[in-house]
Amino acid sequence: MNNHNLNFKGRLLCLLLLLVGFSTAAQNSPIKFGKVEIADLQSKSYDKDTAAEAVVLCDFGTHDYTFQGENLKVIFTRHRRIKILKKSGYDWATHSFGLSSAKNSSAKEYATNIKGATYNLVNGKIEVTKLEKESIFLEKKNEYYSIKKITLPNVKEGSIIEFSYIIESDFDTEVRPWEFQRSIPTVWSEYQVKVPEFYQFQVITQGYQPFLVASNTQESINLGAGVGTINATYYRFVQKDVPALREEPYITTIDDYRTQVEFEISAYTPRGGIHKNFSSTWNDFSKTLNEYERFGRLLNKGGFLKDVAATIKLTAKDSLSKIQAAYDYVSKNMTWNQNESFLATSNLKKAFETKTGNVADINLMLIVLLRELDIEADPVVMSTRTNGRVLDHYVLERKFNYVIAAIAYQGKWLLIDATEPMMSLGILPIRCLNGQGRLIHGDSGDWVKLESNDKLAKTVIANLEITPEGQLQGQLSINHMGYLAHDERVSVVKDTKAKYIENLKKKHSAWEIKTVDIEDEKDITRPLQIKLDLNITEGVGVAGERIYISPMIGQGEDKNPFTTLERKYPVDFAALIEDNFIATYQIPKGYVVEEVPKSMKVNLPEDSGRFTFLVGKADDRISISSKIQLKKTMYYAEEYELLKRFFDQIIAKHAEQIVLKKAQ
Repeated sequence: MNNHNLNFKGRLLCLLLLLVGFSTAAQNSPIKFGKVEIADLQSKSYDKDTAAEAVVLCDFGTHDYTFQGENLKVIFTRHRRIKILKKSGYDWATHSFGLSSAKNSSAKEYATNIKGATYNLVNGKIEVTKLEKESIFLEKKNEYYSIKKITLPNVKEGSIIEFSYIIESDFDTEVRPWEFQRSIPTVWSEYQVKVPEFYQFQVITQGYQPFLVASNTQESINLGAGVGTINATYYRFVQKDVPALREEPYITTIDDYRTQVEFEISAYTPRGGIHKNFSSTWNDFSKTLNEYERFGRLLNKGGFLKDVAATIKLTAKDSLSKIQAAYDYVSKNMTWNQNESFLATSNLKKAFETKTGNVADINLMLIVLLRELDIEADPVVMSTRTNGRVLDHYVLERKFNYVIAAIAYQGKWLLIDATEPMMSLGILPIRCLNGQGRLIHGDSGDWVKLESNDKLAKTVIANLEITPEGQLQGQLSINHMGYLAHDERVSVVKDTKAKYIENLKKKHSAWEIKTVDIEDEKDITRPLQIKLDLNITEGVGVAGERIYISPMIGQGEDKNPFTTLERKYPVDFAALIEDNFIATYQIPKGYVVEEVPKSMKVNLPEDSGRFTFLVGKADDRISISSKIQLKKTMYYAEEYELLKRFFDQIIAKHAEQIVLKKAQ
């Protein structure tokens, strides 16, 4: 029997030997367009990842320069080949890329030489279906940006698809980034970049996969008549057998962990021209932001808030009272339109009048009001969790998408975001807990940690009576604290209390909820408490003379969020976690305890996590107490196995039962 698994080890070994024998000059694509192996078409799965819906066989790209007339143009090429293994992989037959046009000049990008083909094995022979012009689309997003999209035809399970194209660009100081890793595995990915001596770039690599080749060498290149031969730096990056990058729980954005390379222009020196420096320091960054009309210049225009400040000063005499009053005023009078930016939409007075705005409108307004109250407040620009982490060793303005306020108070930074009126002063939303942000203080600045002392915390307290018929009757109190309290409050307000209760009953359909009482839904300084009077049949059963009870009544851990055997990047919970469950069960008359779970304590190394499960018996009552504490927000890859096992132990313990037996 033939083994129809993709195994490129032999072919890649030959390829590597050939590449090693070449000079450092730019290579051609490791694959030739149209030359597809029958063995690859026969394959049914990829041996290194049998769950893969598709696999990138080769992705090859180049970035080069050439003169066209008197203009220096960028020539970017790409050639990609993909094996489709499952129907769920059909989406990989569509590929898109962006094309830009300049706002203030005729500079633009355009695509040429687009070709593609789909290969299928039909009666032992290779059938080729070529990409037609009708399957190439241009989607115009705005005046300056369009998306070119191609869709390969006749795709089936087992097909091999490939496409190639050239992008000619007038943007000579820009190099397209290259991603070596996707949600499907990649056998071979290579990017070659030639940079003439006129340019200097910062090369930014990231990811957890090692490079097979990551080199830069000096060579001579010929740019054509009138220019001749010049020196150039030739960069070559190769990755082999790159695993799929799949979404896993508790991360920032998947792009933070993707293996990729970016180029950022740092200097340009034309022949006979003046050297131009594009790189900057973080102090330069502060100076630049302070000159922006929609950032720094707005902070000196607080006249529209003078009356508000005067009113606050009548009652608020100390610094903290002024800070609290300013926060309350802005958070309760302004509505966030859900847009994220560190730049205001236009001017703060307009946002003040309309009572709505983006993040910068609201938080820069807060800073202006604080300064009117003689409180020294500064902006902190940052990147949200979904936008990705900021790299402190590269000054890249485009990495920032958010701004908050910072006040030096009692030797610590008090960080404030006024977009969430149901969040206490000094507690940042979860989206902001993303490493560090850059404080802008005059023409200088500093790094500020974006962290919180608040937790994702919940305490469930149950007082239940076990009936001989197999029911639990009594009271249940769910206390939400920290970030969970905020989320529940938002739900109560957004959906109305009646709708919230309706959703609660749907969520716990096996509970017969008689009454619901919600306390402190508007007092953000206290836990949000939900009190239930109920009957529970879920997790309780009668079999002969015995009653079986699952004591966690659906409030325990029943599924491990960590399913992979290993993990190469950190587990990032964003905030500390604490989950408490306390229950008392009254044993019905005529029954005795036959079996209860045993008490258990599990600690992670250095007490970074703790699980305590205590069981007590007294007279006609059984008490259960479960407490889960995760005392770090981030656990690194080397801690993953223990963290996974920690949750396995919790799940196993939470699944154990109480067994009651009729007394003899």
